[in-house]
Amino acid sequence: MESKYTECLEILVNPDASSGNGIKVWKRIKDILNEKNAPYNVHILSAPGQAEYVASRLTKELKDDCHILVVGGDGTLNETVNGIKDFEHTKLSCIRSGSGNDFALNMKVDTDLEKALLHILDEPEETQVDYAEITADDHPPRRFLISCGVGYDADICKEVSKSGLKKVFNRLGIGKLIYVFIGIKQIFTRKKTMALLYLDDEKPIRIKKLFFVVGMNHMYEGGGVPFCPDADPTDGIMDVCLVRDMPKWKLLLAVAMVYSKNHLRFRKINCYRCKTMYLATMKPQQIHLDGETPYEAHRIRWETKGKLRFVK
Repeated sequence: MESKYTECLEILVNPDASSGNGIKVWKRIKDILNEKNAPYNVHILSAPGQAEYVASRLTKELKDDCHILVVGGDGTLNETVNGIKDFEHTKLSCIRSGSGNDFALNMKVDTDLEKALLHILDEPEETQVDYAEITADDHPPRRFLISCGVGYDADICKEVSKSGLKKVFNRLGIGKLIYVFIGIKQIFTRKKTMALLYLDDEKPIRIKKLFFVVGMNHMYEGGGVPFCPDADPTDGIMDVCLVRDMPKWKLLLAVAMVYSKNHLRFRKINCYRCKTMYLATMKPQQIHLDGETPYEAHRIRWETKGKLRFVK
């Protein structure tokens, strides 16, 4: 049966997503698209940063809508969003094929790839979702869809990206557990720092020992961890989770309780809401943007920026 979809999908495929699962997912998607006679162009990504370049080229000087479908994980989505030149005329969709897939989880994209694709083709639902931006030290601004964290969660992302265990866990079909495994390890190994945190125009929050702080547009990050249970990706507000240092046994208990959204019972774990946030740390800290870890910095500014047309 032919699809009702008449636009030409621009498909960005990360073949290495989830240790090679991306290319397997693409082969299954391609069969469905051909069977439905749905128009598409495919762009197989071969190097870091290529999704950003392709998205930039596709969305420059648009007169009509451009619909980009990402077959990859949160990192590929992050690159794509940073490449978009025209948010008014760009639509973005995704199919789960990464190891974390937090954006797809937050937006309730079907776990069955065939159902997810057919929904996009035959019953598309468009939602205006928030994206935000950070500037850190002298680095150029970078956008993020899900979250941007400094400290503990960024250290986890950095170690996960370098760990050979990630491929092993992905092959076993338990890729998300690598975040838990390394998260427990980081409780015992990471070093804390003094910091000042500014939320909008409020007085600074003085932090003797920062464990981590994260600005979130969505509830889940890091393989399904709901640090900000009330985050709404459509409200134009950024939710913030701040964790000060605690005894290690309490941090371990908090990690266990976060999955049931009970971590906010601890006095040194707080949630806030704001449009802008600024952090100054005594020592440079690792940063992550949607799980990607580009650099360390000690002066970081978060800001809600605009809306993205997401279609599922």
